[in-house]
Amino acid sequence: MEIEGTEEEELELTYIKAAEDNLRKRLDELFAMAEDRCKHHLEFVLAQNRTRTWAEHSVLCVNPRLRENKLSVTWYVVKWYGSKAQKTRRMVKKVIVKPKNKYGYNLETLRKIAQPWEWDWVETVEKEVTPLRREAEFIAPCLGKLNKILKGNMEGKT
Repeated sequence: MEIEGTEEEELELTYIKAAEDNLRKRLDELFAMAEDRCKHHLEFVLAQNRTRTWAEHSVLCVNPRLRENKLSVTWYVVKWYGSKAQKTRRMVKKVIVKPKNKYGYNLETLRKIAQPWEWDWVETVEKEVTPLRREAEFIAPCLGKLNKILKGNMEGKT
């Protein structure tokens, strides 16, 4: 009888590990999609900035980040200080605050910061990454709970 219980527990652990692996794989896929959108935005902005004056340069930057179970896609305002000739130039990034309990940024806030020539692109990127943030937000607690179950089973066996 005890052998059957052990086999059943092993089977449950196998299912839990498979679920965790699938969720981690999906989180990695979401990160890759977010990274792709952000990379395209950066390439577009850099290409456009080459043809514009300093006053017309974009100051918006978007970066994805994956840490443990959490995916974030954050917009920044980028400002440059110092002189390039004197090699004192440095970049300062200021985070644009996303509304709490929302999966996306306020588009009006982004519109105020964006250059007119880049607004369509910024709006498209934000609308594409909002569902990615939302899905990742649901996956994170699931991974946490599965990890807790696995950790509890590992501690029980020692």
